[in-house]
Amino acid sequence: MLQFNKQQQQAINFYKGSCSVIAGAGSGKSSVLVYRIKNLIEKYHVNESDILAISFTRNTANDLKKKLSKMGYTNVNVGTFHSICGNILFNNNIDVSNLIKDWQIENCFKNIDKKANIKEIQSFIGYQKSYFKTYKDSFMPKDSNYTETELRKFYKEYEIFKQKNRLYDFDDWLIECYKLLQKTKITYDFILVDEYQDTNLIQSLILKQLCESGNIFVVGDYRQAIYSFRGGIPELFMNFHKEWKNTTVINMNINYRSCDNIVKNSNKFIKNYYGDYKYYSDSIANNKNNGNIFINSYLSKEDEAVEVVDKIEELLKNKVKPCEIAVLYRLNSHSGNIENELKKRRIGYDIDNDSSFFKRKEISTIISYLRLIDNQDDDGALENIYNNRNYPLTYFSKSVFNNIKSYASKNDLSIYEALLSFEYDKVWQKQNINTFKDNILRLKLQYDKELNIDRLIDNIVNVFKIKDLIQEKYNDSEDYEDRISSIETLKTFIKGNDISKFISYIDSNSNTNNKKKDENIKLMTVHKSKGLEFKNVFIISIEDDKFPHIKSPIEDEARLFYVGITRAKENLYITQIGNDNKFINQYSN
Repeated sequence: MLQFNKQQQQAINFYKGSCSVIAGAGSGKSSVLVYRIKNLIEKYHVNESDILAISFTRNTANDLKKKLSKMGYTNVNVGTFHSICGNILFNNNIDVSNLIKDWQIENCFKNIDKKANIKEIQSFIGYQKSYFKTYKDSFMPKDSNYTETELRKFYKEYEIFKQKNRLYDFDDWLIECYKLLQKTKITYDFILVDEYQDTNLIQSLILKQLCESGNIFVVGDYRQAIYSFRGGIPELFMNFHKEWKNTTVINMNINYRSCDNIVKNSNKFIKNYYGDYKYYSDSIANNKNNGNIFINSYLSKEDEAVEVVDKIEELLKNKVKPCEIAVLYRLNSHSGNIENELKKRRIGYDIDNDSSFFKRKEISTIISYLRLIDNQDDDGALENIYNNRNYPLTYFSKSVFNNIKSYASKNDLSIYEALLSFEYDKVWQKQNINTFKDNILRLKLQYDKELNIDRLIDNIVNVFKIKDLIQEKYNDSEDYEDRISSIETLKTFIKGNDISKFISYIDSNSNTNNKKKDENIKLMTVHKSKGLEFKNVFIISIEDDKFPHIKSPIEDEARLFYVGITRAKENLYITQIGNDNKFINQYSN
């Protein structure tokens, strides 16, 4: 049986009414949720089916289900807001399963503007829907490179397209569920909500409908609210006691994760932003020993990467397990130099594909061209190039490519050979294929004549119009400049003039020395690190306008920095580019 402190026990024993649990970093909130459900069932004889537990992500919901199942509780309703709402709609014969696909969204927006920034427009629409705003309403303010008139046009066309084709998105599941709940009484006797600080307006309205009993128990930490860009409203958690009658507020402020000085420094930092809040409470470290906190400054990201990896090597030599080391960063582009340095030294690391520098669209495209120049039988390289649809293959459909692959298979050809000999229906297709072939052959000839790889990359960028590809996919000016600079970063990784060796280096498996995935060093964004903990944490590339990010409200960025510095159990390494950066000053003064 686990031992619980006074505040944890108070939360576990809470029975009826509304309760807000402020669960600081490392305070054991997951166990509290599980054991409170256990208490409701065993002590207060509540039927499992009368309990609804909502978690923020599918992974945490599944984890909660597993823990309850091990205790023998298999009938508790557990899920994310979206899955719960989807089930409610399904059980009431409302079918919202026909979800709009990414390519349909892209076609819809690009019918209006061929250079439409799909990601930005989708984000804006989702944000408005989280506030229950239609394209006819006044919009909630959100930073965008588009005018309000342009955004309204995109939003309108998007909704008309969905309606015409009877399609839905996940935001619709919440909206349709709320509409249903206003007409049909569906309630649960007891509701528990995890990560309540990230709840948005429509989710809070749904809870009001589902929890007629008033027996609602929410757990969260306003200091770790990092999803306001998706519509999350930390104030809904901070003002929970104003929305629900006679709320009991419990402050679980004992940190079981981090050493004393790590906890005290994180308190000092976040107090700049939340010290005046009525229910603010400093976290108290259970571990009274001090860990190590290092703050270092560098003139460049290259210098930073070398010294960070020097320190990682030192930790590994001192028998620190690789899985106890994490490198965190604000932007995906910050991983490049660290990845390069780890690869050079054959140190195993794990990173999500969407976070890896080498998986960025512009980088993976250039690498694929290099692979194809080196070996025209490299089917994987050609497939990646085709899927990225840059010049001169921009308007070739997926079905044409599938036919080419089928033709290659039947005739025992490489895809490149099939691409050149395939019979095309349209004259322009054959002309574009000839342009593609001529470009590849010209670049191969340049390489055979010993043109340096960095110059070869410049020529690839020019003849295949990679900058146009970036402009089309990422037309936010800052994002565009960031991705253009990533090409220059790639060129700094070149050693020698052998494409095969360079490709082998790039493609080298991060699981060096055949280590299992969970035994490697972790590289991830600070957003991805939430809920995790490591003995040794590096937070890199702190730099004004990047972290805190120039386009994000300072409170959002401060909460994100707080999440980062509270992941460390024993050793925290913080590095900045240049000097006198805002968060470093606030943290160290």
